[in-house]
Amino acid sequence: MGLTKRKKDGWYVEFRVVDDGKVLTLARGTPGAKLKRWKTSTTNKTVAREQEAMIKTDLMKGNYRSEKIRQMTFAQWGEKYLSLEEVKALRSYRDRVFAIRGQFIPYFGKKLLDDLTPSDVETFRAQRKLPNGQTPRLSTVNYDHAILKHCLSLAVRRGFVSTNVAKQVTLPTPDNERDRVLTPEEWERLYAAAADHLKPILLVAFQLGMRQREILDLTWDRVDLQRRFIRLRVRDTKTKDGRVVPLTPAVWEVLRELSQVRQIHCSFVFQYEGHSIQWVKRGFRNACRRAGIEDFRFHDLRHCAATNLRRSGVDTLTAMTIIGHKSEKMHRRYNSVSEADLSQAMQKLNFYLSNTYVTPASEAPPAKSVSA
Repeated sequence: MGLTKRKKDGWYVEFRVVDDGKVLTLARGTPGAKLKRWKTSTTNKTVAREQEAMIKTDLMKGNYRSEKIRQMTFAQWGEKYLSLEEVKALRSYRDRVFAIRGQFIPYFGKKLLDDLTPSDVETFRAQRKLPNGQTPRLSTVNYDHAILKHCLSLAVRRGFVSTNVAKQVTLPTPDNERDRVLTPEEWERLYAAAADHLKPILLVAFQLGMRQREILDLTWDRVDLQRRFIRLRVRDTKTKDGRVVPLTPAVWEVLRELSQVRQIHCSFVFQYEGHSIQWVKRGFRNACRRAGIEDFRFHDLRHCAATNLRRSGVDTLTAMTIIGHKSEKMHRRYNSVSEADLSQAMQKLNFYLSNTYVTPASEAPPAKSVSA
């Protein structure tokens, strides 16, 4: 161990090291340690000694990557990631294809996976642009970041990279809480303005609070018209928790009518010209425009459902179960309280107090009249 010399090509540095799969570390008398040799490319012993000291320092600091790590560029891994069955099975697979091929490979593609740094991730976040060149919302950048974290986590699991640098960068919390809830009159206008194939989808979202993807991917084997439930499996939901959603009479009637005209060759509940409906963005936007409704998104229908459940007196736990919220904090974000709700609450309180408590009359003496 130390310096050794070969007649033909000069001095070599030798140390016994342990390879833990992440880095090489200096080891003396450690079981499993192996001899590692570095070529100095010099015949000068003094220069070789200096290189020996630097190599030893780097080993003690953990600066040498494990030789077990297989070197792969991000572009190579990105395509491999998209080909994995566990990734293809994700509901967000199309989003991941767009992010990997449209964002990450053009930016990180030629870099080796293990050369990526947290600074690279931060720089990507700062330069991220939409296809039209505009700066995206913070929530969009965070969504890309989450995909990158998952991508690199699978690379770590398979030994292609030692560290998930995306996890080392904190995601700032976006200020994107919304409280947009349709008034009864707005809902009537929106429903009337929607195309016929869009109406049932809007009704399910508005009354049951199901997510857009849960609705569009719904198949008839998940619909129990006899017991009046929709039974979502683990793989059907964003939270990976199956749930049972009760049908309102209006939704049940719509689904019953659809079941009578369904195309046998297509198992999806919501169809257009015999094919499953994949997107409703344009149709929804057009319906809002015709109805004269502004600042309203399809996902806001979920806010409407949560708010209407509360207004109708459904307890929080039951409402969370129907909507599919895991925490009360998230449920509160979707549950809007208007001034009318506050006034109605005070009326209920006044009714309760007036029928439960007796407020004593004032004991102050009556004012005396003074004669002129």
